[in-house]
Amino acid sequence: MSRRSVPFQVVDVFAAEPFQGNPAGVVLQAAGLEDQDMRRIASELGPRETAFLVPVGEGAPADLRIRWFTSVCEVSMSGHAAIAAVHALEEAALLPAVGRGPSGEVAIQTAGGMLCASVERPGDPGVGGRPLVWLDLVAPVLTAAPFTPDAWAAALGGRAEWFLELPRPARSQDGDLIVFVRDFMILNDLRPRPEAIETYLRQHRLRGLCAVTTTTLDPSIDTQCRFFAPGIGIPEDPVTGSVHGPIAAGLIACGHADLHGGMAALACTQTAPSGRGGLVRVLAERQRDGHVEVRIGGECVTTIRGEITL
Repeated sequence: MSRRSVPFQVVDVFAAEPFQGNPAGVVLQAAGLEDQDMRRIASELGPRETAFLVPVGEGAPADLRIRWFTSVCEVSMSGHAAIAAVHALEEAALLPAVGRGPSGEVAIQTAGGMLCASVERPGDPGVGGRPLVWLDLVAPVLTAAPFTPDAWAAALGGRAEWFLELPRPARSQDGDLIVFVRDFMILNDLRPRPEAIETYLRQHRLRGLCAVTTTTLDPSIDTQCRFFAPGIGIPEDPVTGSVHGPIAAGLIACGHADLHGGMAALACTQTAPSGRGGLVRVLAERQRDGHVEVRIGGECVTTIRGEITL
C-alpha cells in the first residue's frame, strides 16, 4: 500500500509574535486528498481549523479554492484559517503567481461564498515589520435574535443582568449568535459551561455563541469578545476572525460605531483564559442600500513546518 507525505505548517494568526493569536493548520498541496484525509490531518495538527488548498473548479471565477476542516467536521467559513493560507502563500512566494495585479489580490472560492484577500507588505503606509493580510468577508447578513438573558447566563456561567438589549443580539449568516455584555470585567468573569452551550446551540441550530463588549480596558480598543463553539470541536476560540464582520455590521446598524464617510475602522481584541489572544483589524463600510461590506486584517507568524504521512 503506497503512502503519501503531505507538507503542512501551523500559522499563528492575528499575532505579532509566536504563541499568540489563533493557530491554524495550512496544507498548500491538498489536491487528491479525500474528505476523510483532511479531517484526519486536521485532527492530528490540533489547531481549531486547518485550511486545505484544493484545485479550483473549471470555469470558477476564483484564483484559489480553500476548504476548512476541524477534527470533527468541515466548516463553511474560517476567517483566521483563510488569512493563514494567504500568509503561507506569501511566505512561499506563491501569492504573486496566483494573484490579480501587483498587490497580490486573490479571489478565493469557499463553501461559505467568494472571498477576496490582499497583502500589505513592510514599507507600505501603516505597516510595521510583518506583512498584514487583509480578507474581504462575505457581506454580513444579520437576523434579529430574541433577548433571552436567562438562557445565556445559564450557558455562559453569568447573571442575566450582565447582558444588554442594545446593541441588539443577532444571528449571523454563519450561524453564530452575538450577544453583548456590559463591560470587559463581566466578559472575563464568564464561566462557560461547554455542555450547556452545546445543548443551547444545538437546540437553536447555531454554530457558535459570541459574547462581546464595547466597554474595554483600553480606549484604543473598540470591542473585546469571547467565542464558544463546542459542537464543532472548539470549546473556546482564542481569536475568531469571521465573527468580527457581523459584530461590526451589528454595531453600525445600532448606531454604536463611529462612521467617517460611511466607514468604520475598528480595533478588536479577543482573549481566551489560556492567555492566547490577538488583535483583529476591521474596516466596515455601509453601502447606499444599507448593507455593510467588511474587511478584516491581521499579522501572522509561522511556528511549525513539517510533513504528515497518510
